[in-house]
Parts: sequence; C-alpha cells; structure tokens
Amino acid sequence: MYNSRVFCIMLTLTLAIGMAFNAAEAVDQISLSTSNNIYYSGDYVVVFGSVNTIFENMPITIQIYYESNLVDVAQVPVAQDGTFVKSFNAVGQQWKEEGTYTIRVQYTSTQIAETTFEFFSQVIDKSSAVFPVQIPNSGTFDVGYTIRGGDVTEINMSLDRYSLLIETTMDTNGNLILKLPRESFDAQSDGKDNTFIILISKENNEPEDFVQVEYEEIATSSDYRTIRIPLEEGDKWVEVIGTYVIPEFGSVVIIILVVAISSAIIISKSRFSVRYN
Repeated sequence: MYNSRVFCIMLTLTLAIGMAFNAAEAVDQISLSTSNNIYYSGDYVVVFGSVNTIFENMPITIQIYYESNLVDVAQVPVAQDGTFVKSFNAVGQQWKEEGTYTIRVQYTSTQIAETTFEFFSQVIDKSSAVFPVQIPNSGTFDVGYTIRGGDVTEINMSLDRYSLLIETTMDTNGNLILKLPRESFDAQSDGKDNTFIILISKENNEPEDFVQVEYEEIATSSDYRTIRIPLEEGDKWVEVIGTYVIPEFGSVVIIILVVAISSAIIISKSRFSVRYN
C-alpha cells in the first residue's frame, strides 16, 4: 500500500512538472513578421505579430538594427487578442546603409523574437512574385522571388542537373532574391546544409556560356532558404544547382554536380576573374 501511495505521488508530481514546463513554453512563444522581405528608402516597414500571454498595460518593444546600430525603436500596445502592429517610415539619416536589417521584439524577459529584411536606398525596377515551377508529371512547387534591376520571365527545373534555370531580363545592375522551399529544392550533404552552385550567362543557356558567381544566404529556416544573387545589366540566365529536387527524384551528392559542370567553370575561369575582380 505504501509503495502504491509513493508511486501515485511521484506520478502526480511528474505530471505537474510537465504541465508547468508546457505552460512556460506556451508563454515564451511569440510570432513576428513583416509586410515585405525588401524595402526601399521612403517605404513603410510594417511589423506585426502576436503573443500567447497578455499582461495588462504592458507594451511590446520593437527595435530595428543595422548590424549593431539601432536604427529605430518603438513601444507598441498589445491588443486584447494578443496581436500587435507598428509601421516605421524608412527615411532619415539612420536609414542610409544598404543591406540586411534585423527586427527584434521583446515582451517579457523570455518572450523575444527576431526577423530580418533587406533595405536599399534606391528603387530600381523592383518586382516580387511567386513563380510556379513545373514538375514533370508531378504538379508544381512555388519559388518566391524579388528582383531588382529587371524581371523574371521563366523558371524551369532541370532534372538531369538537379537545378533551377531562371530566365531574366536585366536592364541595369541589381540582384535576384530567391526563397527556395526545402521540401522541393535544397542543397544538403549528410543532413547538413551545403552551398548551392550559381551560374550566370548573358547569352545562351548552354553549359559553356555560364560563369560561376558568389551568392549570399540572407535567411534560413526549417522550411526555406533565401539567397541573394548579384546580377549585372544584360544577364539573361541564372542556374541554381542543388543536391535535391522533390522526393520522387531523390538526391545526389554535390561532388557529382561539380564534376558535371566542371568544364563550364574551367572554360569560364578567365571571364569570372574579369567580372568579379
């Protein structure tokens, strides 16, 4: 009988501790989003989100940073349903650097969240959209993009090269930001993120016409990888090579892809040095 009572007490304590931990985790949760991924001088950066637990008369603090420099800050009331929203006008001396800005919100000592966006001082033919990529005999998957300096006219999938082939029209220098869904297209090795191979051509979409360029990964999550590719006036084709395209087509080790395109990179070595040096 004594052992049974001890067991019941221990079980009750275990359940109570588990419920306390779950409650603490629920309190700690906070969501955060922005109206766009890219903003330009004069735009309004709209920040919104929600908290799980509301404390009466306690505002939420929103801070915007460029690197370690505080660009703007505000304290915003939280609505009765836990939501909050605030817009910041991207003008003035603080908004002078182009690049990745970080938004940090804090409600309590444990309720903290961050997200990022890209900021540019000048608008140059910006367009954003979601492009449906056709999968042969298997429907489509969506690739989000924002392009500065031109437009995206087509995105196709190459199964033999495990790549996305993007056709652009670039009227001036700019960049292309791609939001790639991990479940459909990714570059991984041994379960860890690997680098994509980025090739660009001004003429034809033949392997010998491409040169390899560097890119920047500006955001990473469990669902998406977001990369920024620099483009120049006249660039027409962008190929993004990974190691994985849709479950039906399996995966391939990155070294195989390197071998497959090595001839293109070797041929374009001199052109690459001219372009980026």
